Amino acid sequence: MRIDHDGIFKQLLEEFFVEFLELFVPDALQLLDASTLTFLDKQVFRDLLDPDRREADLVVQAQYRHQPTTFIVHLEHQAQEDKALHQRMFRYFAKFHDRYAAAVYPIALCSYHTPKQLAPDQYVVGFPDFAVLDFRFRVVQLNQLRWRDYLDHPNPLATALLARMQVGPRERRAVKAACLAHLVGLPISAKRRRIISQFLEVYLPLDPQEERLLHEQLPELAPYQQEEPMIAIVTSWERMAGVTLVTEVLEKRFGPLDDTVTAQIADYPYDVLRALNIAQVTFTTLADLEDWLAANPVPPWVDPLGEWDDSETSLDAGDDAPTPSGGVAAAPLHMYRRNGKEKEVWAQ
Repeated sequence: MRIDHDGIFKQLLEEFFVEFLELFVPDALQLLDASTLTFLDKQVFRDLLDPDRREADLVVQAQYRHQPTTFIVHLEHQAQEDKALHQRMFRYFAKFHDRYAAAVYPIALCSYHTPKQLAPDQYVVGFPDFAVLDFRFRVVQLNQLRWRDYLDHPNPLATALLARMQVGPRERRAVKAACLAHLVGLPISAKRRRIISQFLEVYLPLDPQEERLLHEQLPELAPYQQEEPMIAIVTSWERMAGVTLVTEVLEKRFGPLDDTVTAQIADYPYDVLRALNIAQVTFTTLADLEDWLAANPVPPWVDPLGEWDDSETSLDAGDDAPTPSGGVAAAPLHMYRRNGKEKEVWAQ
């Protein structure tokens, strides 16, 4: 399944644009009056973009805080490394400046997992005897940031983007649990909570066994209700709810199920669960269910991001954390309070 990284990030950044500036480019936020922000429709500037970049950019018109003049904030998202990023940023700067006759504040957000080397933030053109151009832009490169530095940040966007920071594959469940625990305490709307939780589903994917362990760690976290249409993402809570529903229906029809049957159902991805729920209405005996399960084995779990190497270690691993025989630091990653009680999220 191809992940629409640009669409997911565009939804997140449109909703949390002010929070993005506050978190990463506070100087820009100080320049503008946040009440004047206008997101320019992509149809207005579509002709200015490169053919392969029709959806990714955010172009926002803002008024200076203490004067009526407006300027443009151009936020470019990079889901993959682009060795020509500096040239692209200058090209867009020139086009937007020409179109709107206004100053342009250029920002590039790099969310890719690899490579780890610093992205360019400057485009220089010159000759031996003089410099023609020295163009600079802001770069926010998430794989250069330590997730522990943002874990308890009050800015809700930090909770989402933490998933694209220096998180090792063996840390994903503990980090996801900590993020979700922190998320429930943030004073934000259900819509915003839902956007963040869906983002975490995409960028901190877990296999079925890890999902079950996560739900055992945080049993009181309920799925967030969707208030309006967004990018369709099935959260792990929704998948687990589907497992429970299908299992209960089958047990009501055929009595207690064998452990091997319930284990197979629990490992099904959402689309197979849905197919089983549809098919079960045609079953007349337990043998029909067993035949269906035999014909539909659990597909091997494949990391949807396709970028994780289990041998990789996080650049953020604590040197002083106690380590059990399994080699993973066994230390509480996060403390949170719910219903007056403190709980710890542990790395397993």
